[in-house]
Amino acid sequence: MPELIPFRNFHYKEGKNNPKKLEELVAPPYDVITKEEEIELKKKDPNNITNIILPDSYNEAGKQLDEMINSEILVCGEKRCFCIYGIDYIKPDTKEKISRYGFVGLLKLVEIFPANDGVIPHEATFRKYTTDRLNLIQKTDANFSPLFMIYNGNGSGEKIIKKSIIKEPYVETIDRDGFVHKVWEVSDEKDITIIKEIIKKNSIIIADGHHRYVTSLRHSKHGGCKYIMTLFIDFNDPGLIIYTSHRQIHKLSVNNIEELKTRINDYFEIEVTESYSILKELMENKKHVFGLFFKDKYIFLKLKENIKPEVIIEGSQSKEWKNLDIPILHNILLEKCLDIQKDEITFIKDINKGILNVKNKKIETFFIVNPTTLEEVHKITHLGEIMPQKSTYFYPKPLSGLIIHKHTDKIE
Repeated sequence: MPELIPFRNFHYKEGKNNPKKLEELVAPPYDVITKEEEIELKKKDPNNITNIILPDSYNEAGKQLDEMINSEILVCGEKRCFCIYGIDYIKPDTKEKISRYGFVGLLKLVEIFPANDGVIPHEATFRKYTTDRLNLIQKTDANFSPLFMIYNGNGSGEKIIKKSIIKEPYVETIDRDGFVHKVWEVSDEKDITIIKEIIKKNSIIIADGHHRYVTSLRHSKHGGCKYIMTLFIDFNDPGLIIYTSHRQIHKLSVNNIEELKTRINDYFEIEVTESYSILKELMENKKHVFGLFFKDKYIFLKLKENIKPEVIIEGSQSKEWKNLDIPILHNILLEKCLDIQKDEITFIKDINKGILNVKNKKIETFFIVNPTTLEEVHKITHLGEIMPQKSTYFYPKPLSGLIIHKHTDKIE
């Protein structure tokens, strides 16, 4: 089962009691930073963590990290501990104020393809992304933001979390979206034992960070750290949210709505609506439905009741996998009905931007997808399968640079 150990984390000395200064030093996860944001973040401060996680040179990244530690720009906590990582944020679609909390510690690295020792992947990895992260960890031997794991703990860690968060945070800052990120340390031996046991008793699913996990595992086999800094969020935390990437279609061989109806009529019911708000209401909490913005119209699509995806969709995947929305969208609607090629599809998380891209003629049409559920992720991964590509986007994400794990014999 999963093995978790406490650690001595590094943090920015200057940001310890100065949330405003810390804003200039931390960054979003490396894979959600645009090129424009990268330039802006690096300009904020020469020690901004972006200079290391998105370096001009991997060698220079390693040298800068060592210099920041040696000059005590980054300092290390005195005790081995677990951390509580909390985020106070506003849910984008409802504007509801939510808080989410989880444990951070060092997870022992094990093989995950196939899953081992209760550590379960939910996405495939791609070599072009692992190469970049491998180059970085080889030169730094460090983790700059925690991996994101989920587990079904039935609220078993809530007591320790509640006890910890009544104190002043260890570090605190605000991200680019105005969300408040806070960290508390847990060094009491009884609490450390309880947290270890909570994770040990549960299978854990990698929500975010597959490429970093795989590269850290490869690095560990050549003398690198045998553990990786990881954030654990309970399935039952109301602040845990999954979004799904929507699909932009750049070229569509359909000229009008009537032609669209003809092409998809054997498989889908279609309803043209007057606004996005109506479309959203029709889609809400329903399976096998999709939204479409095409020819300045908001269109509701629903798979017909008599259609069995497991019969139509080819491949060895389970019935449960083939009945997910994403395989139905890609295999039946986009490929079978509309003959859309993979290279004509791009992904976007912002619905408003997708709609605007159609209006500005940057793309031809835009498909809106309902979020994947935690229950679906749990079901598919425990069947030993991988979720379809771009079907999950766990939200919100922990910051880079708020707490850092550097592998040395003195730290772990």
